[in-house]
Amino acid sequence: MSLSKMQIVSIASISGFVLASGALGWFLYDSYTTRSEQEEELESQTASFQRFNDAAVFPSKKTIAEAKTNQVALAEWREAARAFAARGDRKLAEETPPIFKQRLADTVRKMRALPGSAGGKIAGPSFQFGFDAYLGEGGVLPDVKDVPRLAAQLDVIKHVVVTFYKAGVLEVKEINRIDPPQQNESQTKGNKKKKAAKKDKEAEGPKPVCLEFGLVFMARPDAVVKTLNAFSSDSRFLVVKNFALKTPVDDIVSRMDAAEQAKAAAASAAGGGGRRRRRAQAAEPAPTAENAEVQIGSLIADPEFGSPAQIEITLAAWDFGTGGVADAASGRARPLDAPQKAADGKAQTPSAPQSATDGRARSPSAPQKEAKK
Repeated sequence: MSLSKMQIVSIASISGFVLASGALGWFLYDSYTTRSEQEEELESQTASFQRFNDAAVFPSKKTIAEAKTNQVALAEWREAARAFAARGDRKLAEETPPIFKQRLADTVRKMRALPGSAGGKIAGPSFQFGFDAYLGEGGVLPDVKDVPRLAAQLDVIKHVVVTFYKAGVLEVKEINRIDPPQQNESQTKGNKKKKAAKKDKEAEGPKPVCLEFGLVFMARPDAVVKTLNAFSSDSRFLVVKNFALKTPVDDIVSRMDAAEQAKAAAASAAGGGGRRRRRAQAAEPAPTAENAEVQIGSLIADPEFGSPAQIEITLAAWDFGTGGVADAASGRARPLDAPQKAADGKAQTPSAPQSATDGRARSPSAPQKEAKK
């Protein structure tokens, strides 16, 4: 039984329609399933947000306990960090202007006597280590209100100069005491309001104080590295804010110029002749093994023997106000006055600085007598 052409076409059309209907139905089912899953997820998220939004405003006992634990851990960390940063804090005893000026002159004289390259000393004979307004010709007596700040600055400068000396700095050329900028009346009133509001919330602790200094000194490369390492590992909180290096002479360029000049001189000498040139060459001594290295002019790259450079830094010394009372007149750490006495390992008693209030000038060279008093 054979099918006609019309029947074959009808069967093919029906089969194609059935296949297309099946594919369309599968796509519809897949879309419906996907939409149902997305709607369920949306409903779940909406319910979660609604539960969170309708929850109680105040925290639970669990969150309160966690917050207290974190607060205690943070307080312990802050105390440990503050104690580590403030391990070099010092609190100097009060002094009258005449006593401070006498101690200032003695300290500057002893710092100036440290070894260096400026005539065998670390500084010139007229260098006042930043206290030119109070020493030398025309020096005035400091005001009573400025003595604590000047005493703290002198203590830091003495510590820095001793660090220079130990690192091998050749010469201290300039020290500038950078005073903080003064605030106008409006800023002062605003700060007072903020401080009053802060006092209402919590009691104020010791306030950190920052003293900045501009330092200029001459040193070889190894001394510069030792100085920066000493500042970074110092017990006091010292921060090098700015650093600049200036080399007065470039060894490489100078030696290249010298070599070119020597070649030019040799060429000009070779161009001339005569009996006079031969006599001059015969009169010159022959190079020996001792001066051969000097004549060659080799470049020395060792940091210990490199050319000195001028270093300019801005140093910030932080004090967090947690140091014990240190006798300003005698100086608890006295590498300048009497290093043999500082090496005995004896701790200074806290009651010793109280004798500074008797109004008598103390000799910096005899701290043990003041302790006995």
